[in-house]
This record gives sequence, C-alpha cells and structure tokens, in this order.
Amino acid sequence: MSSGLYGSEQLSELVRGESVLDGAFECLRRIWSRPDALDGQTLTDSEYRTRLLEHHLAAQEPKLYDELNASMGDHPITRLDSGCGVIMDALSLREGFQLLSDLPDEHGWDVTLEWSGVERLPSETTFICREWFDAHSPSAVNRDDYRFVGDLDVPQLPASDPAFVWTRHPDRRLEESFKGNYSSEAMTDIYSDTKGLLEEIVAESVHDEFLVTSDHGYVNVQDTNPYVLSDSNEDALSSKFSGRHREVADDYALDQLHDAGVIERAGGHYVVKGHYHPTKPGATKHIRHGGLSLPECMTPVLRITT
Repeated sequence: MSSGLYGSEQLSELVRGESVLDGAFECLRRIWSRPDALDGQTLTDSEYRTRLLEHHLAAQEPKLYDELNASMGDHPITRLDSGCGVIMDALSLREGFQLLSDLPDEHGWDVTLEWSGVERLPSETTFICREWFDAHSPSAVNRDDYRFVGDLDVPQLPASDPAFVWTRHPDRRLEESFKGNYSSEAMTDIYSDTKGLLEEIVAESVHDEFLVTSDHGYVNVQDTNPYVLSDSNEDALSSKFSGRHREVADDYALDQLHDAGVIERAGGHYVVKGHYHPTKPGATKHIRHGGLSLPECMTPVLRITT
C-alpha cells in the first residue's frame, strides 16, 4: 500500500518514468511543496512521510539504491561556464521546494528546480569539496573566482564569469539548533536565514543568472521511524558508527550490517542506507549526513534568472 504517499500523477511518473528517482522526486515535491511543510506538526508529518516513502520505494523497487549510486558524479555545478554557482552546505530538497515557491512570488525571478545526485559518497562536505575544488574544506579554497561565506554577512563577491560561492549555512544553523533535543520551530528560522542569505548573495553579485545547489542534504531521524533494527543490528550500528559513514574494516559486526542491508560499501567507506538509526539511549543527534538516502543524495538544483 502507498499509504497516500503519492497521487495519480506521482504514480504515473513512478511507473512510466525512465528512473524511479524521477518519480521519487515528484513524490517529495508533493510532500515538501506545502507552504507550511517546515512548520510545527506539519514538519513532523512531512519528515515521517519522507522516511516512509523511501522505505516503501526500496521495498517496491529493488533498483532504488543502484540508481541512486549511478546518479552520482557529473553534478551541474562542475559544468557551469557562466553566471554564479552558489553551493549552500546541506541545502536539501525540503528547502529547495520552498525556495521554488517563495522566490518568484517575492521577487518576480524566474526559478526552476530539478535534482542531481551528489558528487560522490560519503555524502559529506569534506569529500565533495575535494572533488570540486581540490581542498579539504570550503574555507580552505583559494581561488580568485571563489568566495566562502561562513556566516550571514556577505563579503564582496567575485566578478569572474563564472563565479562560485560556498556558504556554511544552512548546515551551521542545523548543527547549532539540533544539538540535544529537536525543536521543530527552529526549522522555519533556519529556512528564513538561508533564504535571506541567498537573497543577499543575489543582490551583491554582478550576475543575473544563478545555479543554487548543495554538496549534500541530510536525514532527520527524529520521532517515529519505519526503519526498524533488530537488537543485534542496533547494537552493531551504535557501536561501529558515530555518524552515517565510517571506513571499511575487516569486522564481523560490519559484515552482519552489510548482509542485513543496513549499510552499503562505497569505495573505502561503509555508508548507512535509508534512515536506519540507533534508538537506544545516547542516540540523540537526529540531523545527520554522510550516508545513502534520498534526502541526503538527491541535491536541489535551482536555476534563477533575475
């Protein structure tokens, strides 16, 4: 049963589309395009429906993660030859669909949204910054056509064509706001800061065309989760993983998790699939990235013409 996760239009895309991921994108649009999708109880419902959607699709479409793996690399940001490329750390499709709605209404800009797979696994800034800019972190990139924005103050931006801007938000605010107990009210504040930062970048830039994307998204494993672990797999996951990825090692517990379909090997790393997460005491960090899931690995690609 679909549990109302998609309507007839989304079902048609899932059945007839060339990729199950394009159908998943339309299902995520249905979940996250609501004006109040980031607010209060609706946010809780939207996050649960996102987890349920991925769990359902993985059961119905065994090729889901194969396609997600195959989608990685050749990100549009690497082919940008004009305008300004804005990489917002941890910007996800959640925020992408809201920006798609808000920016044209508030500014009259022409805005489109599609998706692209992350550059590589693990889906974490360190690895992707090395791929894109040959540096261990965004703040370490030293190029005339590049600026790093660590907070909400926008410096003078490059006048080069193309130009690149990497912002520490929204991930910085996510990390600050979701330490310890989760606050659903914080998500609207995080989105407001992120949107305001993007608007300021557009205002300060000499360009009138922008490609806005992210290095990765994130999973939110707060509240009810359809991804259930056996006691032995939960013990193994909590003891072997401090986040959503770790280096490969010769280890029985890791073999057990791999055989159970909880983790996947990606080069020299194991990454956690879907929304598996320890639920025992101590597992309090709900916002994570680095693994293999739809919200982490399907990055938003907004094209803005002012």
